[in-house]
Amino acid sequence: MSARVSGGLSAAALCLGAVLAYQILAPVPPIRVVARRTAAQPEIARPVPVYQPPPEQDFAVINMRPVFDPARQPVAESAQSGQTTLPPPDVSLVGVVIGPQKSVALLKPANTALATSAVVGQIVEGWQLVRIEAGLVVFHANATDVTVRLRAATGLVSSVPGRPPQAVPGPAPGR
Repeated sequence: MSARVSGGLSAAALCLGAVLAYQILAPVPPIRVVARRTAAQPEIARPVPVYQPPPEQDFAVINMRPVFDPARQPVAESAQSGQTTLPPPDVSLVGVVIGPQKSVALLKPANTALATSAVVGQIVEGWQLVRIEAGLVVFHANATDVTVRLRAATGLVSSVPGRPPQAVPGPAPGR
């Protein structure tokens, strides 16, 4: 059996030697050399198109809804930009819903009969809602904070968590 193996190896070596001899002695095709352009042959310069950006009004919708604001509403400008001071928002707090991921405040504007919902970061009458807690919400604008507390009806017991129940003597102001 070892004679068979050595014979097979000898045959393989002869074949590889023949391939190597062919590679060495085979004619090589001529190599084409491409001449470079000289200064006598200038390259034709193509005009570069001038970039014209789209008009600014095409981006008005994007600018009105900032990317990093969770409520995707524009932030009220500060007083340093020349705005006059804003009056506090004329809203009443109807209720709050506090959840593990999201809290919602139910607000009733003074001039309407319907309550609307608002989340942290949303703009209400030029003021940004910055905090929702049990029984109150906090708005911020022009470096000032305004707290709007939950109104309780006359004669009802206040049920603010962390405070003992108490009778409410009369209507409380909306702010």
